[in-house]
Amino acid sequence: MNRLEYEQETARQLSNTTFYKPLPSDPTAGYQKKLHHLLKKLPEKAQEQIRTDTPLEPQPGVFYLLPKIHKPGNPGRPIISDIGTLTAGLSGYVDSLLRPYTISTPSYLRDTTDFLRKLQSIGDLPKNTILTTMDVEALYTNSPHKDGLQAVRNSIPDNVTANLMAELCDFVLTHNYFTFGDNVYLQISGTAIGTCMAPQYANIFMADLEQRFLSSRPLMPLLYLRYIDDIFIIWTHGKEALEEFHHDFNNFHPTINLSLDQSTQEIHFLDTTVLISDGHINTTLYRKPTDRYAYLHASSFHPDHNTRSIVYSQALRYNCICSNPQTGTNTYKSSIKHSYNYTSAGGY
Repeated sequence: MNRLEYEQETARQLSNTTFYKPLPSDPTAGYQKKLHHLLKKLPEKAQEQIRTDTPLEPQPGVFYLLPKIHKPGNPGRPIISDIGTLTAGLSGYVDSLLRPYTISTPSYLRDTTDFLRKLQSIGDLPKNTILTTMDVEALYTNSPHKDGLQAVRNSIPDNVTANLMAELCDFVLTHNYFTFGDNVYLQISGTAIGTCMAPQYANIFMADLEQRFLSSRPLMPLLYLRYIDDIFIIWTHGKEALEEFHHDFNNFHPTINLSLDQSTQEIHFLDTTVLISDGHINTTLYRKPTDRYAYLHASSFHPDHNTRSIVYSQALRYNCICSNPQTGTNTYKSSIKHSYNYTSAGGY
């Protein structure tokens, strides 16, 4: 994507008044006063932590796109970097508070290794088993503030804590202002990819949504797992019932749309290919045809910090997916080398 195409795609997205609103000037000074007032509701230690992590002279976030080169038209994934912003400290604090509620949800997946581990629980599969994936379209921007904040309240048993957490989340959501070029914008719907609390917030929104939906279903998946906006299902009730399940799920919330992919043989999820072989689950490594191992060409119109961080981020990812602290073995390398039959294996 060259510079002109990049700027055209950015202009297209920022012109969507459902998600973004142009601001006449930088609102930092006014927002600082509101943040100062909000922090008074927190314990002294929390206030000190947030102030330490908040820049003395905060700047608006920076908007940029990550082009989805595997999709027609190369639409961009919108990112708003919160480094150096007014909400950076508060968002990090909220992230740490939300995390325990996120990881306790039944469908939660931490990463590929966690996914492989949870597949171990699956024994023999019936002949009509369908491997299924669903993808939530633009989850971050399509999560309305009202519903997301209610999901936060629903996930925290103590009402006082729940209401305070919702108030903190609300500030981050409603004060997410940023620049592109010489213009200043405010995000007015959803949360931004780039603010620290976003993954936990999105996870809690989806967990609340799916739990309410699944509790109403007469037929349940054999296995239902989710990595933020990517859902993996093992379905054993036939194709017609699966399509009804997808249709009803797709209509359960007005702004949440889910794509559906299904197969009786193999399916791709995260960076894993899941296969059914002789009635058992097997896995191999999967890479998208467009995967370039995170390399960017020299003329790519990306911020400098993106290109500088590639080596570190890829090394960190390799370390995460290739090390199993519980067993001390390299689980993911095993799945790269050959299919792995979880029903016959005693472990990694």
